[in-house]
Amino acid sequence: MKHPHLGRADLHMHTTASDGLMTVQALLDSVVRRGHLDVIAITDHDRLDASLWAYERRQRYPFSIVPGVEVSSAEGHILALWVTTPIPTGLSMAETAAAIHEAGGLAVLAHPYFSQMGEVRRAWHAYRRDPHYLVRAGLDGLEVFNASVVIPGSNRKAGRVAAQLGLAMTGGSDAHTLGAVGTGITHFAGDTDMHLRAALTQRETFVTGRPWPMASYGRFVADYVARRGHCLPGTFELPVDDDQHDGVALAS
Repeated sequence: MKHPHLGRADLHMHTTASDGLMTVQALLDSVVRRGHLDVIAITDHDRLDASLWAYERRQRYPFSIVPGVEVSSAEGHILALWVTTPIPTGLSMAETAAAIHEAGGLAVLAHPYFSQMGEVRRAWHAYRRDPHYLVRAGLDGLEVFNASVVIPGSNRKAGRVAAQLGLAMTGGSDAHTLGAVGTGITHFAGDTDMHLRAALTQRETFVTGRPWPMASYGRFVADYVARRGHCLPGTFELPVDDDQHDGVALAS
């Protein structure tokens, strides 16, 4: 039976634990305040710190929190959703997907048709020529809408390939700033992370979205230039764990 509610999930976001400009607490508070999402996944690059911190406090929030990470494989960035243990980096796409499954998660290739470099670019050409490469690698889904991508054709291509191959479709903001959160949405029947997982497994999701606001692009580019020039790492400091906060946004 179909659930009467159509849920909204943003499955791709970054905090200051990697290259994001928002703290995990600021992100959670913003989602509470705006009330526009039923499920979120914090997917920092190769780090679970912030995602697990949020997941451990999930009972405080009026939305579901999926633990996750964006894994740097040798053949592209792969979103590992529903994982609570680290996934090795630098492995092939197939090895990465297998490691994610071993950890109990789902493997979704992020921004699959956005131009890549180096070793990743060779894999990109391989699955552009032969889309079934992605099925053989064991992926569960493709991110078919990424709000950070400035060339819309790459999102449309991902959607066509996912439909052709019968892979699950996800949408995500790839947000690095609060203003971008919720700009890429995965829709599903239900309102919890378990409803979402069932919909992904059954290939019954669809996506909508819009590009980041210009202010978010500006802040991200400025920060990227600074990090590239000064090799600034992501930092994660545990927020003050105020039990009285209890998932309600503080007055600003």
